Amino acid sequence: MDQRNLISSVIFFLLAAFILILSVGLGIGSLSSPQSGFMPFWASMLIMLFSLLVLVTSYFDRSFAVRWQDLWHNIVWQKSMIAAAGLAVYTVLLPWAGYPAATGILMIVLFRLNAITIRRAVLGAALSVGVTYGLFHFLLKIPLPRGIWGF
Repeated sequence: MDQRNLISSVIFFLLAAFILILSVGLGIGSLSSPQSGFMPFWASMLIMLFSLLVLVTSYFDRSFAVRWQDLWHNIVWQKSMIAAAGLAVYTVLLPWAGYPAATGILMIVLFRLNAITIRRAVLGAALSVGVTYGLFHFLLKIPLPRGIWGF
């Protein structure tokens, strides 16, 4: 039995139950007329379902035991720290540089963290920024931060 899965599934279940209660207070609405609590309600329902599945399967799976000392063994923190720093810089850079430039830089950094060549990282960043910008700005008419360049 893996105690990590038992503990984490109980924590996520309780957190999702708390969010579910708060979302009901916001009003759920219907599929054709959703209210503010619609998405948090259904997302918390799914989290509760998946955490119950993890809880049940980890409770009945007695095939291995993990020691607490092994939890942090062989973890490489550099990529996680670079990604967190990139997201922090992104939040500062977004209003000033605008969505396409800031998101493009972030995507290049994230793609490069996965050992993708610079050429593919730039191409992937341009493609993902172009698709998301087109989706949100043109199709859904959602305003995105323009930045100093005005686009």
